[in-house]
Amino acid sequence: MNALTRSGVADFLTRVDTTRTDADAPAGVDDVLADLAGLGLAPGDAIVLCLANGVELLRVQLASLLLGLVPLAVAPSTPWQRVRTLAGHIGAAVVVTTRLTGAGPRTPVGGAFAVPTGHPAVPYRPGEILLSTSGTSGMFSACVHRVSSLLHNARLHAAATGITAADTLLVNLPLYYSYAFVAQALAAYETEARLVLDGPPFSPAGYRDAVTAHGVTHSSVTPTLVRQLLAAPELLPRGPRVLAVGGDRLAPAEVTALLTARPSAELYLTYGLTEAGPRVSTLAAHAEPAHRHGSVGRPLPGVRASLREERCGIGELLVESDTVLLRRVGERSARVLLAPRTIATGDAFSLDDGYLTFHGRLSDFVVLRGEKVSLTTVRQAAHAIPGVVHCVPEVVNEGGTQVLDVHLSVTASPPGGAKAVRRLLNSQLLPAERPRAVFLSAADPETFRK
Repeated sequence: MNALTRSGVADFLTRVDTTRTDADAPAGVDDVLADLAGLGLAPGDAIVLCLANGVELLRVQLASLLLGLVPLAVAPSTPWQRVRTLAGHIGAAVVVTTRLTGAGPRTPVGGAFAVPTGHPAVPYRPGEILLSTSGTSGMFSACVHRVSSLLHNARLHAAATGITAADTLLVNLPLYYSYAFVAQALAAYETEARLVLDGPPFSPAGYRDAVTAHGVTHSSVTPTLVRQLLAAPELLPRGPRVLAVGGDRLAPAEVTALLTARPSAELYLTYGLTEAGPRVSTLAAHAEPAHRHGSVGRPLPGVRASLREERCGIGELLVESDTVLLRRVGERSARVLLAPRTIATGDAFSLDDGYLTFHGRLSDFVVLRGEKVSLTTVRQAAHAIPGVVHCVPEVVNEGGTQVLDVHLSVTASPPGGAKAVRRLLNSQLLPAERPRAVFLSAADPETFRK
């Protein structure tokens, strides 16, 4: 397919299922189209969708696009005042939600309702869509993309990770993130695969049960979720046939552990960001030698990667592609494109024979005790400690000097507590990288972290 069509969307939605047994049957796509048309919006008008991660969000999102509206999906837990402020930044006069906001008259839209934001509409072009920017770009901005370019990126990702019409894809990442929406939902639309919507929240036991109950063959997770699965190996299912990982970097040892746990399965490591449209590169880890397992692979067809301000083989990654954003709108909207079709990612990479290796966000490099330190290195060292599933480095000003504290989420309190963990962490770090203090907290298996 090259575009969204009413018949294509209707057929696609028949292939979408959910793991929620208490989910209400949402209205059909024709009903939602009629409800949206009754709002009196013009093609090109922006609309904010503040809906739970599920079939209804997908239905309203696709119906909006069919009418030429320009939707922006946000987390359902977003505070209402923040939703209204964001709507003002992007020029959206209407929010579709299920929340009782007290914001004014409510008009039914499928299983939700539309409420006015009090802001004037700012026209976009029909065929455009808004996606929330990467987490480092601010809460009141969005990326403007062409729907056709997202569909193209979905086809590239599907080809790189082997998605076919015979697959059942499990979506346990939020559909308001570009990874889930493009690399899974739109990839399923393009390939005619089946889609199963789950969570968040995520738990290893729930993941195993969803894979088994729905015959999942293709799943995408983040490194944080991988670490939760590796920490509970008895709950790691041998299926699905394909596991794709994106959102951050997996350490080579973690890649080896996944391959060992699933010896006959395929494992793909991917890199992307919303501004790129979103997927950039893929590594078929199961088909690569071990020395490549720290890489996120080669760029997708038609994507050109290069480095700028390169020092010692590491520089900021530049991405040139037909799928990069058109522009950014809202807060901090001026700094995006270097040139048409080219963005600066803000990520530090090295290139070796065409293979990309991620070294962290440029903003992750800080000066501690006069030395330049990569916070990504600290995270990787922490994640190598058994039981650690999440690491948050915190730079603290102490008497005019920057020092580092590290907050770790662990599956169980280790013998010796924080002091023992700190010794393990320090054994892997250079003196300048070692934290002043280490704080432990119990990891909540029901909590989703991107």
